[in-house]
Amino acid sequence: MSEEKVTGAAPELSTEVADEILKLSESGNEYIDEDDFDSAIAAWEEALALIPEPQNQYIQSVWLNASIGDAYFLQDDFKTALSFFETAKSNTKEDVDTNPFIMLRLGECYLEQGDKEKAKAYLLKAYLLEPDGIFYGEEDKYFEFLKANADLTAQA
Repeated sequence: MSEEKVTGAAPELSTEVADEILKLSESGNEYIDEDDFDSAIAAWEEALALIPEPQNQYIQSVWLNASIGDAYFLQDDFKTALSFFETAKSNTKEDVDTNPFIMLRLGECYLEQGDKEKAKAYLLKAYLLEPDGIFYGEEDKYFEFLKANADLTAQA
């Protein structure tokens, strides 16, 4: 396959494809900075489409899925956001369980969907990964939920 080269067990994208993904990603970032969510999502989905299957073997799919999920989250489309964050979490190239932002958004999405157990688990994981700032700028209800449902003093 000309779009990828194999190094060891994990495939890598060609330089050309990786560069195009980066260009589209930066375009999406510019759109999101202008609160143009639909254009940002379109740019990131175009970039994601350049990644061959199975996409979860490429590191780029983590941040593209997370970016798309975040754009949906910021529009209060929590169900769609959750599907993209779950896809990001399924990546085999990166240990996404150590990414506090993805853990935070998963927790917030689950809370918005009414799944309090999963919400608690992911919000706690996000807090443990970045206790000093992961909830900064987020709606208070998420940290309040975590404080009410987990003993954060025992976690320190």
